Amino acid sequence: MTASEDMTLIMVLPLTILFWAWVVWAILEWRKTRHKSQLNNKILDKFQSVQEFNDFLQSKEGSKFLNFIKFNGQAPKEKLLSSLTKGVILVTLGIALILVGQIFPDEMKYFIAFGIVFIALGIGFLISTLISYTLSKKWGIIDEKD
Repeated sequence: MTASEDMTLIMVLPLTILFWAWVVWAILEWRKTRHKSQLNNKILDKFQSVQEFNDFLQSKEGSKFLNFIKFNGQAPKEKLLSSLTKGVILVTLGIALILVGQIFPDEMKYFIAFGIVFIALGIGFLISTLISYTLSKKWGIIDEKD
């Protein structure tokens, strides 16, 4: 094997494993969210009137229910901060890969290629965060003062 083939194997194999791990994680999260949604719908179907539901929400059990229905257990601000963090980390990793490519001129094209992919993913997360934040403010999910 040449040095170029070794570098390809070193970079592609972990990324392939990481990709498939992410696919499995995404499927499991989707199933968990779907199950949680079905459970919430069954609970909501139990109420006969708005007043009955309002009384439930004012109770201790209602408070627990509201905490339970948070998306993935996180409040909107926490989700936005998480997405912002992922974007910054991916952009930083992409820049680092491009810089490391400068150290290894023979494999520079691989480092630059992967660096560009990570930067693009990071920018995608940052744009998604900005859009989510703007829509959350518009829809009243996040207060203007937040």
